[in-house]
Amino acid sequence: MYKKILVAIDGSDVANGAFETALQLAKAEKAELLPLYVVEYPNIYDPGIGYDLTPIYEALRAEGDRVAAEADACLKKEGIDGKARVADKFPSIRPTASQIQDVADEFQADLVILGTHGRSGFKRLMLGSVAEAFIRQSTRPVLLIPQKATVEPLAKE
Repeated sequence: MYKKILVAIDGSDVANGAFETALQLAKAEKAELLPLYVVEYPNIYDPGIGYDLTPIYEALRAEGDRVAAEADACLKKEGIDGKARVADKFPSIRPTASQIQDVADEFQADLVILGTHGRSGFKRLMLGSVAEAFIRQSTRPVLLIPQKATVEPLAKE
């Protein structure tokens, strides 16, 4: 049923739960899996502020590369076809949900899997919700994995 699955990853427990679900589904469906890390720049970023943001940029990019490398190691270990990717639109800052949509379209994903913190009220208003924003614009099927969901890892060490 699914041949191409995209899963958003960021190294958080919530995203790791979504990644475990994506691994299991990709293995069961013999699907290609694209773990995607989107580099998120702080909302206060302004190219004209006059100070060097290179250290911040490099740290954010290094974190993305680290998380993507861990995902690639899991794909290899489980024998799942795919390669992690880091989306980085610097210096043009696009919302994370839009970047996920762009890559999902480019990859021609049959399914997009996202973890969700399940925030509500003031916390959701202040922190935003990538999952909610993505659902509002997505043209592809979406599977949300709530923070409270528990998924057994494929490989038990």
